[in-house]
Order: sequence, then C-alpha cells, then structure tokens
Amino acid sequence: MRRLTSALALALVSAAAGRAVAGDTACWIDNGAVVTSAALGDIAGDFILDLSAPHSLLHLTTAQGDGLGDAASAQDTLTLAAEHIPATFEVADLDDRSWDLPTNISGVIGADVLAGYVVELRFAPCRLTLSRRMASPPAVASLPIEMVAGTPTVAATISDGATTLTGRFAIDTGAAGVRVSDTVARFSRLSARVDPMSRDHPPARLATLTLAGETGRDVPAALQSDLPAGALGGIGTNVWSRYVLRLDLRRDQLMLISPDAVSGRRSAKSGDSSHRAGRRTATSR
Repeated sequence: MRRLTSALALALVSAAAGRAVAGDTACWIDNGAVVTSAALGDIAGDFILDLSAPHSLLHLTTAQGDGLGDAASAQDTLTLAAEHIPATFEVADLDDRSWDLPTNISGVIGADVLAGYVVELRFAPCRLTLSRRMASPPAVASLPIEMVAGTPTVAATISDGATTLTGRFAIDTGAAGVRVSDTVARFSRLSARVDPMSRDHPPARLATLTLAGETGRDVPAALQSDLPAGALGGIGTNVWSRYVLRLDLRRDQLMLISPDAVSGRRSAKSGDSSHRAGRRTATSR
C-alpha cells in the first residue's frame, strides 16, 4: 500500500449442545474486503463478507439478472460454509462497493444472517468457519460487543496526535483501513485526486489506534458518512488481519486470537485459500 502524507484531524463533539465445527469455506481479500463464495437460493456468486453491515444486500444487477425485477428484497436459503441459513437480502445498487474489485460481486453478507453463529475468520490463509458452539483457545483479548443499530461494535480510542476520541467502532471486514465519521473528523490536507471515503485505499493516517490494550501507530484511515448514530467509525481488515477473529453474536463477544493458536481446518477439496487462482467461484450460472 503506497504511503500518502495526508493526516486525519479529529474534532471533539457532544454527544449448549451442538457440533464443535459446523462448516468452513475458503475466502480471500480483495482490496481490503473479505470475499467468499456463497449462494442465495439459486443465485450463486462471490459475496463481500462485511460484519459491520447490519443488513445483507443483494446487488441490483444480480437480482434483475435472476428475474427478481423491481423486488425490494429476496428471501431464500443462504448456503455458506456448508450451512443453510434462512435469509432476507435487501436489493441495493452495490456498484460503489464492487467497481474496483477484480471479482463480480453478487452481494454483501452482513451481521443479520450470522446472528445465530460463532463466526471465526482467519486471514492467512483466509478461511471462514461458522459454528453453533466452538471451543476457544487462549485469546489475546476478549472484547464485549455492543450492537449499534444492528452493527456489532467494540470500544477503541483514536488520536491525531492532538485530539483523542474514544467510542464504538464497527468490526468492518469490508474495508481496509480505519474509517472515522465525517462528523468528527476532517482531512488536514486533501488532494482533489484523493477519495476521502475510500474503502480500499485509505488516503490518510491516524497517529494512533488503541484497541484491546494495544496501540498501533500511523494507521491508514479514511472518512465515513453512513454510520449509525452511536458509532464513531469502523476498524478494517489491515488491523484485524493480525488476529484470528472469533465473533459470537449470541453472547456479544469478540475474541482476538493469535493465528498460531488456531489449527488449520482445511478440507482436502478446498486446498489453500490464500491463493485466489486456486479457488472455485460461481460468478455465472
């Protein structure tokens, strides 16, 4: 990722029994977004896995291509990581989420359809595991989750070197950097060629991000305008990728686990998902 010299300036504002492992599947990272293959009924394709999205979304062009016409939503069974999940996907134009990705994106899988699961996400190699119950190895940290308008959030602190803000940040697996609400932040320097809202190429830097007792410095950052009230921003994959994430939406808990503590769960047929060339996709039917 190329280094830019923009800085982000902050401003204070007022303000039980079951299988241990149910199923897993390969995933990969495209421009900071976690992507995996799945199917909503007969609609098979590649979907962004965004744990910060309160509602799952089906791309408008995908819906129209599959005969849904002007339907506002699609209800069907989501097949993901060998699980079959009753799901409702809202139909939305996702061109802004997918235009810079090398994969044709069929939709976004959000927190709503994963609410009954423990979600484990590894980054190297990228692998998604869903279970009803999962034994937990020792964690680097265990963070309480607070749902903000359907979005899972954790507490974190950000600073530009002069101002420090503490608040709730979404677990954003659909973007690369830290994204900060544009109501509390601005760019100190901004070129007309830079997208301040970029999900995949965050153009600024935060002086520090403190999460789970650890402080990262010179953290890539961008602005965000679509946050629910009560959220200060979102933390993206270039932060989460140093851990294995284990998100339990039933118990409102996020465990950050060392990758060395989690054994690989590769099936014989899936191989190593860290190489996109070796994956199987279902972008056309």
